[in-house]
Formats: sequence, structure tokens, C-alpha cells
Amino acid sequence: MAFVLLRIRYRRGKSAPQQAESLCTVTRERISDYEPLQATDDLSECNLIVFGSFGSVYKDVLRSGTAIAVKVFNLQLDAAFKSFDKEYDVLCSLRHRNLVKVITSCSNLDFKALVLEYMTNGGLEKYLYSHN
Repeated sequence: MAFVLLRIRYRRGKSAPQQAESLCTVTRERISDYEPLQATDDLSECNLIVFGSFGSVYKDVLRSGTAIAVKVFNLQLDAAFKSFDKEYDVLCSLRHRNLVKVITSCSNLDFKALVLEYMTNGGLEKYLYSHN
């Protein structure tokens, strides 16, 4: 019995990192660091979806026709650096029909952004806080 449990644990431990690694590479699309800026008209107010505590989210379409949401982190806040890393890791490693998929990320010293699949049905607050 103990041998079977050890064997199952060994197999799970060995296959889990490979699966998490492949989840992120499947959804990644090669785009330049400047394409999200161009797609959102250099982060224009007319494309702004929401302004949050660590940054803003903009909506637009890439040249390939993919609808995107670009989450741009406010690098003036120290916590935004950690938030960027954690959100990227979590969204790449989890799969659920109610979670957005990461298309790619843009990261350099002056700019950090997550390029996400755009969800056309709107945010949860519409459903959670509706007055119907």
C-alpha cells in the first residue's frame, strides 16, 4: 500500500511542473513590446476599461484581430512589481473557464503589462451588484 502511494506521489510531483509550464506556452503569442501600446492608442482614455489600485486596463484589438485587454501596471508603486509577477504566474498556471487567458506579457524597466484575452461579457460586478 505504501509503495503505491509513494509511486503516485512521485508521478504527480514529476508531471505537475511540466503541465504548468505548457499551460503558459500554449497561450503565448509573439508580439512586439510596442504593439499593445499601438493597439490602445498609446493608452488613450477612450480605450480605458477600468482604473485599479496597481494600474489600468485598456481594451483593443491586435493586428491579428485578437480582442485584448492590456493591464498596465503603475510602476511608481513598489507593490505593482510583485503584483505583476504574481498575476502572471497565477494566470499562466491555472485553467478555468471563468479566468482570462494570458496572451503574453510585456516587461522592461519602464513598462510592465499583461496582455490578456478580452472577455466580452463584462465584469463580475455587473452580475454581483445588479439592482434587478
